[in-house]
Amino acid sequence: MRTVPPALLSALLALVALAGLLLTAIVAPETAITLLPAAIAVMIAMLFYEAPLLAVGLLVACYGLALDIQLGLLDSGGGAMGAAAVKVIPFAIAAMLCLRYGFAPTINWPFLAFAIIAGISLVVLPMGRVSSNGEMLRSFIGSTAPFVLAFAAAPRSVWSALCKAIVLVPLISAAFAFLVWPTGLYSPFDNNWRFQGLHSPPFLAGFCTTAIFAATLEYLRGFKTRWLLLGGAALAVLLATQARAPLIAVAVFLALVFALSDRRIFPAKRKLDLVAAGALPAVFLLGPLILAVVDRFLGAPAYEQFSGRDIIWPYFVEAIEKRPLFGYGLGAGKLIVDPEDPQIRLIRSNAAHNEYLRLSVDAGMIGCALIFGAIIAWVWAGTRRVGSADRLVLRSALLAALIHSAFDNTLIASTAVIQFAWFAAAIGRARQEARPPDLLREKLARRLAEA
Repeated sequence: MRTVPPALLSALLALVALAGLLLTAIVAPETAITLLPAAIAVMIAMLFYEAPLLAVGLLVACYGLALDIQLGLLDSGGGAMGAAAVKVIPFAIAAMLCLRYGFAPTINWPFLAFAIIAGISLVVLPMGRVSSNGEMLRSFIGSTAPFVLAFAAAPRSVWSALCKAIVLVPLISAAFAFLVWPTGLYSPFDNNWRFQGLHSPPFLAGFCTTAIFAATLEYLRGFKTRWLLLGGAALAVLLATQARAPLIAVAVFLALVFALSDRRIFPAKRKLDLVAAGALPAVFLLGPLILAVVDRFLGAPAYEQFSGRDIIWPYFVEAIEKRPLFGYGLGAGKLIVDPEDPQIRLIRSNAAHNEYLRLSVDAGMIGCALIFGAIIAWVWAGTRRVGSADRLVLRSALLAALIHSAFDNTLIASTAVIQFAWFAAAIGRARQEARPPDLLREKLARRLAEA
């Protein structure tokens, strides 16, 4: 049910936006020109309020086309505009869904955990020694952006559209990169000939991981061939990125789904058909990519095999040893490593590439355990009374994501928004599908009581 009548809300928003813009134009004309894009954004938000599926398309298009990177190329401030845009989008969509359909009846445990950590960081920790309050706020927004959609209630059609559309994110990035390549503006390969689409190889691989999760879920829900094809395309892109941690996560996920699915979820005949008609031809078609990945795993020098993790992890371990319980405050993980350090300049990154280490610096081991415990509780509780296929896929994906977090930053990047938006959408859809039998039983019990 809508919490605000659409016509009334549209009229109020339009009136407030126009009145504010007119008043600003009288008082400060230059400021009014600056605020004009915001007024246009309000009008666009009103459009999305009336057509929520357009918001799903916006989310997928913005991340598939790497809006943060494209805006970063135009921004002289080091990409801050692009990073802010991709963090604001999920908040705007969640706000629109909450206005239209109300709030979800469940507790958003991950958001609550980050709010607790932010409170501790602000009140207890000496933020000025490592990070500023502004940096903490930016980190809080970036950390909670992946989970804000879990606040919203929405009809099954919206959640289902989001679950399915997310499969297209890495494919959009790959396709448009090849389209732009002839212009010379952008290359779909990095300097080491790792495929990157419109993103970078690790980011594109992160999107592929979620796409494979989503395609697997849709396939098990109807056994339609198109989801095998889309999932296979995402797997091909993942192999082309030569990103090892996402590939390991996907391998763990698929192994769990194959091993733990019973004949109701995944009949043995379909498993055999999939192996015979899908996996074996894929070995020949994707053979060169598989060999390239194996060579990168085993044939590269030790430095390249670890991609600098063996250099940067000791910095974080040392910082954690100094303040193990509550850490240094949100946002401190970015500032622990000196970017002018010769070794850091060599690997060209100050990211931990390990979410457990980064969050242990930010929030201490207690805070890190609280955050990951909240994520586990959110997914586990959300899949307790849903269909068996949804429960298996979502819990297997959660375990794969937890493993992936040991080798990459999986909660702060734009890939996290897509991944946990999929979790929220899949849980929301599964709960709605499980609800009608309960409602029927309640109605039957009420009629029996009245009789």
